[in-house]
Amino acid sequence: MFRFPSARVVFAAIHGAALTLPVAPLHAQREQVTVRAEALGATSIVVPAGTAGRPDYGQRSLQLTLAHRQVRQQGNTMILLGGLWRAVDADLPQISPRATGANPPSTLHVAHAEVMVLKTLNDRHTVISTLRPGIYGTQFRVEGAAFVDRIVSPRTTLGGGLSYASSYGKLLPIPVLHIVSRPSKRILIDALLPARGEVWWMPRKGLDLGVNAALTGAQYGLPQALQINRADALWLANATVGTQVRWAPNGGKWQLLLDGGTTVLRRLEYARNGETVTDLAPGNVPYLRVGAQKLF
Repeated sequence: MFRFPSARVVFAAIHGAALTLPVAPLHAQREQVTVRAEALGATSIVVPAGTAGRPDYGQRSLQLTLAHRQVRQQGNTMILLGGLWRAVDADLPQISPRATGANPPSTLHVAHAEVMVLKTLNDRHTVISTLRPGIYGTQFRVEGAAFVDRIVSPRTTLGGGLSYASSYGKLLPIPVLHIVSRPSKRILIDALLPARGEVWWMPRKGLDLGVNAALTGAQYGLPQALQINRADALWLANATVGTQVRWAPNGGKWQLLLDGGTTVLRRLEYARNGETVTDLAPGNVPYLRVGAQKLF
């Protein structure tokens, strides 16, 4: 009879599965509540003909994630629930000319539930599947992922599988590679490629210092007012590299978050029927993220 996975196996599996999909970068299901704000610097863009606004682009976002750690445990299966809401203020070109020539922000929303199922196959292997039904801009769809984790040593877990998500801004099937390794007491390597990769150093309790690379994006359905060149979708994604800090001021369950660096690859394209109709071609800029989270 298969026994339910140990806490170490479950943590490794959840830590990867929760971040398989981009728009919702849940940092493992250790986090019960996370609030995070992000700001990217302004950059020049290619402004479509016939639209209003300055030829520059800025982006800001606010994100809230909630998680309920355990819904049901029976035999070799565990089910977990979560949810995410993310609002992105983007200085997109406007169809209607404005006397000021300003770029009023356009807010794009993502709101989805998350259902995660972990099934133990044996002492070394766990299958993880995730479904995220929700609203992406004006579109309802279900994104998801499935992969298998294998414990290869007492300190390392490796996994691989496939996600169907808009990590790159465009909805695509994406192979994933999951790595969780603890080479020493104070070092943690955690990656779910190509979505993210992190290396953490934990010099003392309540303080974590890290370097990271991340790919965050979504394919947004557009309201009629934002349908430049008859586009019905916006493909938006940012690949970033930077440093990060997690700090628990009182050593408790609440942590303050700080993350900063630069984008290295960006996508900002209007699309119709799955084909690009206008590429705004934003440049790379610095970014800053701040927030707080409560652990279980």
